Amino acid sequence: MFITQPKIFISSTVFDLANERTAAYNAVNKVGGFPVMSEKTMEAQSTDSLTACLSKVMESDIYVLILGSRYGWQPEGKESITELEYQTARSKNIPVLVINTTYPKEALQKDFEGRVEPNYFRKTVNDAFELERELEQALKTEIDKKQNEYFNRTEAVYSNLVKIQFPSHLYIADLDIDKKAVKQYNKERKRPFFKPSLHDYAVSALYMQDISFPHDWLVWDGKIITFHNLQDDSVGLTKIIDKGTAEPFSCDEFYDTSSDHLSQFKYLLKKCLEAKLHKLKIKWFKEEKLFVFLPSQSDELGRWQPRSIEWTKTVKRATRKVVDVKYDLKDKSKVFNLKCLAFKTGFENFENDWYLALKPEWIFLWNDLRVCNYAYKNIQWLKKNERNMHVFNHYNFILRYLQPSQMESLFMEYMDYPFLKLEQIEKFDFAPIVPDSVWSSLEAVGNQKKMTDEDGNVDLFGI
Repeated sequence: MFITQPKIFISSTVFDLANERTAAYNAVNKVGGFPVMSEKTMEAQSTDSLTACLSKVMESDIYVLILGSRYGWQPEGKESITELEYQTARSKNIPVLVINTTYPKEALQKDFEGRVEPNYFRKTVNDAFELERELEQALKTEIDKKQNEYFNRTEAVYSNLVKIQFPSHLYIADLDIDKKAVKQYNKERKRPFFKPSLHDYAVSALYMQDISFPHDWLVWDGKIITFHNLQDDSVGLTKIIDKGTAEPFSCDEFYDTSSDHLSQFKYLLKKCLEAKLHKLKIKWFKEEKLFVFLPSQSDELGRWQPRSIEWTKTVKRATRKVVDVKYDLKDKSKVFNLKCLAFKTGFENFENDWYLALKPEWIFLWNDLRVCNYAYKNIQWLKKNERNMHVFNHYNFILRYLQPSQMESLFMEYMDYPFLKLEQIEKFDFAPIVPDSVWSSLEAVGNQKKMTDEDGNVDLFGI
């Protein structure tokens, strides 16, 4: 289905209708179409004339038949090439516009006219000038009809947004720590900070009291902000706050206060996501702004081993390799680097619904898990060769792996994180239809064969 410039095939005998074909060429150009004509726009091809013409018909969006006096060349001694083009357009359900002329018709052409007449209302013209006017109007009507049909129809589009859930309230309390004592504590343990932030002091204050606590909280304007209940004495954070100042606030009341409050709330959500992913061996790399799947097992020589995760796409079991080990080409006993699946994230608020935006990526690490800065070309090569379906499958896998509450039977190695839950991929039903051919042409041949359901019932999650 065309979106901007339709291809319009002009079909008729050529030499006796030169003026009419020029008029048709002009009409097509006036409506912004591309005229497909053997004598004007068709390129030389390494195939016979019949095959070339029929191929161009099949590629066209609209077929125009001009009936003159002659039946024309019969390549196989039966139907003329014009009638074969007409039959091809009909078999492919291509819209057909018929323009008849007043020229006397030979017997075979009269028979052809009789076969066309029951199927299409034809416009009869007296000369080339009239043909140009009538065809221009007919093409405008057909193009408008198709474009209106196209833009008024919608289809479901899966986004990279996932709706999230979090508690309705958060807690805020004044930080209450002895900065001098914290400095002395770090000095004695030879862990001095260089220009420490208030958050650094708060973390050290917890360590001073042998409190191990997840980092799903933040310090802002001298206050601790968290989803943890700061009015509950069993919560470790209560040891570094002024308990009398601990109060609950509704989340929307907080993030609607100002743009700064909204920014801090998004940062809190990101900290919660870090805590959620920590048990999954997925680490936040600050400089790269990526969450990265890390290796989980090493051999007796301290070399990291590949990491694969089993999951269910729909009903099929599948294995996803999230860490691949690349060995040194000169010394196979040494690990050169690790190719790790990663993803970027962002939190967005649309009309009080909150979403996590998730984009699959790749990163290369050294064996000591530092970022391999020499792998930029490798990453670019990976992205260049991965097709849409590869990226969608990465996205589908990552999302499911982050949903233990919904995929409990698959991933039993950890308990679900209480403060941040992910729902299903967000689907929008108001997107204009994009021709399936546009998408499938970007896929590998194997996937193209799986994406052939014209009714749009292809299960992308199962491919």
